[in-house]
Amino acid sequence: MGMFNSFDAVAKCYAETKPIQGARKAQDLRPLAERRYWWNRVHKVSDTKYLLLDGHWSWHSVMNDPLMLEQTCPITWERKEDGDYLTIRNHSEGGMSVSRYTFIDRYLPSGMRFDWSSNGKHFVRHEGKEYYLPKFKSSIDWQNKTFTMHKDHTLVFKVDGTGFKRVGDLLPMPTRRVDKEVDAQFKEHIKTMWEWMQIVLPVMGDTLGDSKQAYAESLGVTSYWYWVRQIDKNLAREILENPEHDKRMALAGLSAYDIYAINNGRFEPTKESWSKFRSLMRRIGGMYAVEMQ
Repeated sequence: MGMFNSFDAVAKCYAETKPIQGARKAQDLRPLAERRYWWNRVHKVSDTKYLLLDGHWSWHSVMNDPLMLEQTCPITWERKEDGDYLTIRNHSEGGMSVSRYTFIDRYLPSGMRFDWSSNGKHFVRHEGKEYYLPKFKSSIDWQNKTFTMHKDHTLVFKVDGTGFKRVGDLLPMPTRRVDKEVDAQFKEHIKTMWEWMQIVLPVMGDTLGDSKQAYAESLGVTSYWYWVRQIDKNLAREILENPEHDKRMALAGLSAYDIYAINNGRFEPTKESWSKFRSLMRRIGGMYAVEMQ
């Protein structure tokens, strides 16, 4: 058996690994491999719970909070009264981390693989089966040093004899199929907003580009680069339904850039950009069918 195939193996690794010395001695950092990569480490929460950490966000003080470590940990081993459990967590929504994907794949038990190249979707593969693993949704207030988990998604396996059995809730996997019922509710709203954009946005001229970050922040997301992934679908729906919504301009401005309807700093709609806009609204409004896997 490999080094990290069981709870006992992880506990043994922690007990036998000498902590990093020097300036970081007080942090009890126990590397999993080369000591210079101290951020890839095994961390003891208690005698019944250990974390395999990849050090993501390690350089930010907000993530040194013990609870935050558990909430964002890629691999957790826990011993409960009815047996041992393995919990696997992806990266946060709105970003990507090849180092985390590589870490998960490397430190999963033998026979498990993390697939992060399947058309943008991520899976854990085990014994001929694939288990979808979506990213968790969270936010960090760097100024106040607080972390908020909005929607956590994990795969949980229970040790079953010499193998693993998937337990816990099924996870939502988006599909490319439009949810016809929801789409019908917003069809006219989407069309109305597009018509409104054709009247209002040309008047804005090239000021749209200067306002992208402000628009993103008004929609409650950290950056205009990630707004499509981070915007709350309920907010997107509210804006579509309400022509007087105070965030309508923000959504319109960001959408115009996302669908490439801006030419030389000005809004120039086309048939193609209308099609892209409709698809974008369906996406951010959660109008595609979801399968539980």
